[in-house]
Amino acid sequence: MKIESHIVLFAVISILFLSACTGKTKSNTNMMDGENEISKTELQNEKIAVMVEMEGKTFTLHQKELVNNILTIKNDTLQFVFYTNENLFQLNLNLNNTDILRQGSATYTIPDINQPKVKVDLSFFNNERDVKSMNKRIIFRKGILNITKITEHQLQMTFEGEGSGMLEYGKNFPISGEATVNF
Repeated sequence: MKIESHIVLFAVISILFLSACTGKTKSNTNMMDGENEISKTELQNEKIAVMVEMEGKTFTLHQKELVNNILTIKNDTLQFVFYTNENLFQLNLNLNNTDILRQGSATYTIPDINQPKVKVDLSFFNNERDVKSMNKRIIFRKGILNITKITEHQLQMTFEGEGSGMLEYGKNFPISGEATVNF
């Protein structure tokens, strides 16, 4: 019976993602220098789904302009990819064998949660980063990821820590942000 309810939940989430992806063609990725800050009120008014601060810039993805909110669910594995048509900035979140769907929320300390196997993987892609192509992928290497809500309709999370380009070991920089994405 428990397995059947998970299958139904997975099917509902998949259908919602497919229906949420239709009709989205416009793109809007905003980048601001460290001097410009976005208040929580502005986040709510602008319906910003994702906001990430790193390397002195703030990256935002607007809910109405997200393309293909990709969600893959298989055997308690969730894979999220959020981006816009411009594809200048992207957020990826992978949750493996965390039982998060049943719990509805969780806090993860990275890298501790990933011992001995990777359970939580948060990364970003910044196409405008002036580095070799492999280092445009930024890995969240150390910090706290707090998923406050995950349902078949919404993901809410915050994160704060540090990371670096894929091959830039030992060159970590601060990364923080939040996401409230509706499917």
